[in-house]
Amino acid sequence: MGYLKSEDQQLILDFYFRCGDEEDISRGRDLIASNPEAARLYANLEDTLTELDTLKYEPCPENLAELTVARLKLAASARLVGTSKLETLLKQEQDNLDYHPAPVPALSAGVRFWRPAFEVLATAAAVVLVAGILFPSFGAMRDRSRQVVCADHLRQIGQAMAAFGSDHNGRIGETLVKSGSPWWKIGYQGPEIHSNTRYVWQLVKDGYAKGSVFVCGGDSEGIPVQYNAAQMAELEDFPLRRNISYSFILLCDDNANSLTRQSRRIIAGDLNPLFRQVPFQPSVYHQLNEFERIQLDEQLRQMMSANHRHKGQSVLYSDGSVEFITTRIVNGDDIFTVLGVDVYRGMETPCNPDDIFLVP
Repeated sequence: MGYLKSEDQQLILDFYFRCGDEEDISRGRDLIASNPEAARLYANLEDTLTELDTLKYEPCPENLAELTVARLKLAASARLVGTSKLETLLKQEQDNLDYHPAPVPALSAGVRFWRPAFEVLATAAAVVLVAGILFPSFGAMRDRSRQVVCADHLRQIGQAMAAFGSDHNGRIGETLVKSGSPWWKIGYQGPEIHSNTRYVWQLVKDGYAKGSVFVCGGDSEGIPVQYNAAQMAELEDFPLRRNISYSFILLCDDNANSLTRQSRRIIAGDLNPLFRQVPFQPSVYHQLNEFERIQLDEQLRQMMSANHRHKGQSVLYSDGSVEFITTRIVNGDDIFTVLGVDVYRGMETPCNPDDIFLVP
């Protein structure tokens, strides 16, 4: 038997990926068992694609097939840069005077165990070409998938806030940070309200939302709360900083009343990039470190949330809608900073009700 026919190669792929009908899969299995060339191709597939098994599964967009076909058509019509060089290289191999086809081993008449060098190059080039076309798309689709999961989590948080508000005279929270007090001590369980996430923790503690929705799909360091109801009842805040990867509008005694107004405004979003590295305690029993002073510079003024690789952030509006934005300036306001403040010590509060300040 000579080189594998295209239909034989398709049978091997059907068997490897377990796609197609049962008859084709069975034929592929029998072909691999009886044909050394087929067995070699199957082994190469396993060696090449096994590493993909370590990739984290994430939902694929519904238009994955359309996007893939479109990119393949574009590549074919445009004849991607490098194709002509590849053809030249292959022709040089074929025209090489020193080239001699590998002899057919006597062990199996008609079966080639080694292919000519130009055919190996062609196969490798095809793999590289397809990888170059598809893998950038896969990266973009992973980003999009994380955005979809993130938006769903924020919507659930918005629904929980709305349900809480309907039970508490329209207020989205009842634990207010006092102006001039720390707002960054996530995990602090003392009587003082020194964390802006205490009013959000109420949503989890009182059963309005699951703790898992407070971890963004794009936050590789996030850990969902894994406490039972009895344990959560003893806590006044999220146990760990890593249990929450979103920032929420600073709810303090200066702006609590203004948030009940019927206006569409941002009330939450992906984690504020300025304060991502503020210290957090590893357990509820350890003391917190002091907040390290942060001086704004041009880089910090332009940085987006790390949850989505600094490409933008999802934001939750007071009407429950969610949007992914690629800027931090909304209606002339930087949602991650306080107007007119360049140095942060962890106790800043906006004086203007329209100055949105999303903090941990």
